[in-house]
Amino acid sequence: MRYLSWIITLPLTALAISFAVSNLTPVQLALWPLVGSVEVPAFALVLVTLVVGFFAGGLTVWLGHHSHRRAARQHQARADRLQKELDAARAPKPVDTP
Repeated sequence: MRYLSWIITLPLTALAISFAVSNLTPVQLALWPLVGSVEVPAFALVLVTLVVGFFAGGLTVWLGHHSHRRAARQHQARADRLQKELDAARAPKPVDTP
C-alpha cells in the first residue's frame, strides 16, 4: 500500500511543480463588494482553489456520515452490554452449602 501511495504522489507532485513553474504570471483578484484588489501568481490561485475544494469535500463527507458513526457507536455499546450479560450468565454460580 505504501508503494501505491508513492506511485500516485510523486507524479502528482511533479505535475504540480511543473504547473507552478509554468504559470508565474500575476493575476489580479477583486471581490465585487470590497474595495481594492490583490495580485497573486496564477498557480497560487489554482492550487489554493484545489486545496480549499479538497477540504470542503472532506468536510462534507465527514458531516454526511455523522448519522452512520452515531449508529455504529450505539450498536457497539449494545453489543458490549450484551456481551457482559452473556459472560455473567455463563459464569459459574457459587454453590450454597448449609
